[in-house]
Amino acid sequence: MKTPTEEEIRERAYEIYVKHGEPGRDAGNWLEAEQELQQVQKIAETEATDWEQKAARQRRDVKRVAIVSSGRNQEFQKGF
Repeated sequence: MKTPTEEEIRERAYEIYVKHGEPGRDAGNWLEAEQELQQVQKIAETEATDWEQKAARQRRDVKRVAIVSSGRNQEFQKGF
């Protein structure tokens, strides 16, 4: 899993600070930002994996169709 960079965490922690407007919560904002970014990355990786699996299934299905149709072409060429 790709970990968020320090710059990404810093930017998100600042956004959290601006949203809440509570000074003195630097460490809390930092940890919250880090956790959020890790969750977002985990979700993105899961979706990518799901998409790759779906694409692989579709490629297998396409190959099966190609094999079946090439077999039919041979039958027509032979005259059944």
